[in-house]
Amino acid sequence: MMDQVSRYLVLSDRAYADTTGVPVRLAYSTRTASTVAVDLPTARALEAGDAAALAPAWTGALRAAQLLVPAGEDELSAVLDRNRRASADRSAVHIALLPTSYCNMGCAYCGQEHTRGGLSRDHRSRVRDRVLRAVTAPGTRSARIDWFGAEPMMGYAVIRDLAPRFVAAAAEHGVAYSSVIVTNGSLLTPAKINTLIRSCGVTHFEITIDGPPDIHNEHRPLKSGRGSFWNIVRAVRSVLDEPDLGPTHFAFRTNVDVHNQDSVPRYVELMAELGFSHPRVSFSIAPVHSWGNDVSAIEVSKYEFAERETGWLRLLSEHGLHTQLLPTTARKVLCPATTRSSEIISSTGNIFSCSEYPLVPEAERTLALTHIDRAGTEPVRPLGPFDGWNDQIAEGTTWCKSCVFMPTCGGSCPKAWQEGHPPCPGYKYNVQDRLDLIAAQCGLRDVAGEPAGAR
Repeated sequence: MMDQVSRYLVLSDRAYADTTGVPVRLAYSTRTASTVAVDLPTARALEAGDAAALAPAWTGALRAAQLLVPAGEDELSAVLDRNRRASADRSAVHIALLPTSYCNMGCAYCGQEHTRGGLSRDHRSRVRDRVLRAVTAPGTRSARIDWFGAEPMMGYAVIRDLAPRFVAAAAEHGVAYSSVIVTNGSLLTPAKINTLIRSCGVTHFEITIDGPPDIHNEHRPLKSGRGSFWNIVRAVRSVLDEPDLGPTHFAFRTNVDVHNQDSVPRYVELMAELGFSHPRVSFSIAPVHSWGNDVSAIEVSKYEFAERETGWLRLLSEHGLHTQLLPTTARKVLCPATTRSSEIISSTGNIFSCSEYPLVPEAERTLALTHIDRAGTEPVRPLGPFDGWNDQIAEGTTWCKSCVFMPTCGGSCPKAWQEGHPPCPGYKYNVQDRLDLIAAQCGLRDVAGEPAGAR
């Protein structure tokens, strides 16, 4: 079989020394989101696009990583067809629910509008029935039911009422079940965390902390005037070492703008001191972006963010805090907006395909796909504005068509592209630094003898 070198290849600029002293470079395949350490002759052949120059001993590993692909293959079409098949798969149900319209925080960068009041009993019943129809549909093999906001813990009673029914229905029908709660964390307690895990099927907590206590409490103020930092970290830390938590994972996200960017190192050091270098915990740092609102006065430019992010990632690594340096899974289904097996049901009853539309006033008025009262009994949402996203990439409506990172990024965010804000991920701008850090984690050293992640 004739091969060609994949167009979806990123090679480290630097060479590193492995434990035997043999110099290697890292080859990252964005088609499979996998990294292979290759010797220098192999790296040179890959860099030159010369598949014939590769030693036979390397072809198996390079084909497995899809760094070598069949000669003549149209890789763009192959990747987009893979993504189309995944987006058309009806066996994987994903529904995000807003159990309330209210949030107890008043973050300045938030574009939502919050009002008090939970779901009416009638609305709650309609939500329950719609989710159960999707979970128990004959073709469903997996169900992910997320709790989203506003602040979902303000609707904790609704979660306690509905989630156990979804868990039981999935178990009865042999459907794999997972659940993410996206929360500000201020209302979490050890007892509630355990209930969410053991009774409500929550497998992943995504919690936002925007810096050390003083900065976080100012950046994400509670409407009561009290701070939330210590309540969040104490509640999570208290359950981390409990047995039988199954696959439960806690992800701390930090939203960065011009006001808190300088405090990130202090935050990282504090979280390490508090014991969060734990296998159940990971960290991510992301720039504040528009959520239907104007954040231009406070957002950090992509290039400045990418430059500073390298130092933050290195600091996380040095302190033993887990973070993803490069994607390890290709983005076959980009987001709920690109598959009709996913939907978001707002607390208003509106059904959306994009998670950034609920509770944003203009979007609630004009961009709902339907209302739950009119949704019918089919366990699939109406066609949304981004369901043809892979076709739009193929047509060249964005520069994703020619980007080496498209298979792992998937275009990042169709809504942002539509609004004229290219949402390219940070690793596009600092991938060489990230490869250095991956090399360091693997015990490789710069050929000059310095630690691989030292630059």
